[in-house]
Amino acid sequence: MKQWVIPADVTDPAGLKVENVAVPEPGPGQVRVRVTALSLNARDGLILSGPFGRLPGTDLVPLSDLAGVVDSLGADVTAWQVGDRVTRGHAPVWIGGRPVPFGIGPGSLDDPGAAAEHVILDAGTLVAAPAHLSDSEASTLQVAGVTAWNALFDTNPVTAGDRVLVIGSGGVALYALQLAQAVGAEVYVALRSRHDDPRWKELQVAGIVDTTDPGWGERAKALSGGITKVVNTVGWGLLNECLAALEPGGEQAVVGLYDPAPQAPDTMLLTVNQLSVRGVAVGSLAMHRELAQFMAHHDIHPLISEHIAFDRLPDAFTVLRDGAVFGKIVIDL
Repeated sequence: MKQWVIPADVTDPAGLKVENVAVPEPGPGQVRVRVTALSLNARDGLILSGPFGRLPGTDLVPLSDLAGVVDSLGADVTAWQVGDRVTRGHAPVWIGGRPVPFGIGPGSLDDPGAAAEHVILDAGTLVAAPAHLSDSEASTLQVAGVTAWNALFDTNPVTAGDRVLVIGSGGVALYALQLAQAVGAEVYVALRSRHDDPRWKELQVAGIVDTTDPGWGERAKALSGGITKVVNTVGWGLLNECLAALEPGGEQAVVGLYDPAPQAPDTMLLTVNQLSVRGVAVGSLAMHRELAQFMAHHDIHPLISEHIAFDRLPDAFTVLRDGAVFGKIVIDL
C-alpha cells in the first residue's frame, strides 16, 4: 500500500515522500480500516513546519483525521463488522466527562498519522460515520467538528437567542457557525480579509467585523449587543479584543494555535464583567458521538473548501499554508 511520510529534515510540502509498504494486519482488539478520505487541520501545517509535534531525526506519517471502511477485524472485536463506515476519536483516553491529557494526537511525535491507504486502529476509538454524510464530509469531524462542539456546548452551552462570534473562515470557525445556527444562535464573524465574500450572505451571518481595525472587539460588541461566546480560532494574541466583544458573563473559548504569543489579560474587564476564558483541545469520544448524532438530526453537512487527490497531498499542505480556505481541505482516496 501507499503512505505519505514527512522525512525527518523536511519542513516544506515539496519534501513529502510517498512510500510503498506492506498492508498491516490487525492485532487483538484492533481493526484495519481502508481509508477513503482524509482532512487537514491547522495543526497539520504546524507539525510539518516544526518543531511543534516533531521528534528530531524521526520520519512521520502525517495527518490525523480520516473516514474509511472496516475491512479486517482482529481477535476479540465484536462491536464492528467488515464494511462498517467509520471515523475515529482523536483523544482515545478521554472517553467523556472532565478533560484528560492526551498529548497532540495522531500524526505527531511518535504517533503515526492517517496518510495511508490502510491504517490499524483500536476498535474502541472508532465512531460510526453519520449515514447522511459522504466519506469526505465525515473525515472532517475528528478535530475541527469536535473542537467546535466542545467550544460551543461543553461549558456555558450556547442556546437559542445567544450571540456567537467566530474568528476566520477555517474548518473550526465554520463548524462553529453551522452548529450554533442549528440551535438558534446568531453568528457573527471576525475576519482580516474577504469581508465581501458572497458566501457569508448565503450562510446568513448576522454581521462581520474587520480584525485589522483597532478596537474591533468593541465594534463586535456594539454590532451584536454583546457576544455570548467567542470561538477564538487564532490564539492568545487576540485575547483582549475577544474579551472586549463579550457581554457580561460571556465566555471566550480559545482553540487556535496560530498566535500562541502570551498577552496579559485585561483583568478589570474580566472581573467587572465576570467573563470566562477557556482553553479547548479537541474533545472526548462522547463529544464526537454527540456531534455525529446532532449533525444527523439537523442534516448538517460540513463546508469543504477543496477536494484534492491522495497522490497530490503536498498540494493540500500548500493550500493550507497559503491560508485561502473557506472550510475544510479534504483528501480523496
